[in-house]
Amino acid sequence: MNVLILTDFSAQAYNAARYALNLTSGSSKFYVLHASNGEAAQVEESLLELVDNLKEQPQAVNHDFSALPFSDNLIYATRKAVLEKRIDLIVMGASGKNTSNFQGLGGNTCSVAKKVKCPVLVVPNCDFKQWERLYLPLDLRFPVNTKALQLLEKLPVVENVALNVWEFDLNDSGAKIDNFNLVNYQIERQTLKRESDFLEKFWPEATVKANLILFFARQLHITEKLLNRLSTVETRKQNLPVLILHE
Repeated sequence: MNVLILTDFSAQAYNAARYALNLTSGSSKFYVLHASNGEAAQVEESLLELVDNLKEQPQAVNHDFSALPFSDNLIYATRKAVLEKRIDLIVMGASGKNTSNFQGLGGNTCSVAKKVKCPVLVVPNCDFKQWERLYLPLDLRFPVNTKALQLLEKLPVVENVALNVWEFDLNDSGAKIDNFNLVNYQIERQTLKRESDFLEKFWPEATVKANLILFFARQLHITEKLLNRLSTVETRKQNLPVLILHE
């Protein structure tokens, strides 16, 4: 795999970079990108130091690393890197500030997820745990191209990993996703009828049982709307990695 790690040199970004080293086996290429209008020499020096630190991690064996300093805005730099380096996955740290309606994902994170057509893994301040159970909420009012899920076949999961699909049929249409086409996954499905079920049922169970939460980028605005509307009294912090898929 070709993995692009976005960094702002914060503790959250460094934790995400270390987490990313667990995502591939064999020989993979990791590109570490920082975009800013700061002094180029200083940025490059900081990036090279970060890359050297990653190379010393036990999980770095057999992987290649490159620094990508950009004197440009984050979205343009990320798009360019994704295209030129044929990136399979972007990894970035969760913001320490809630500058988005999606609690726990910052404004930069949501901008990248929405504006760059590449899967994005958002990592909070947590250690890597083997992925055994993944949770995927789907709003059936909007079409979903399940081909985007094929990325999951490349990622580090245990044998008989479970994909727990929560299908929100808010129009009571009886719609279903026909086939998820995932050979190595045990698909578990349930249908919910109310918007409030997202935080009353999905979120409490996912935060206890899931190792990873999946969203489709096309449905991110739905998730933001639900979380913003239903968590006005209590802030629901996001403590799980989130993988945002593009169709």
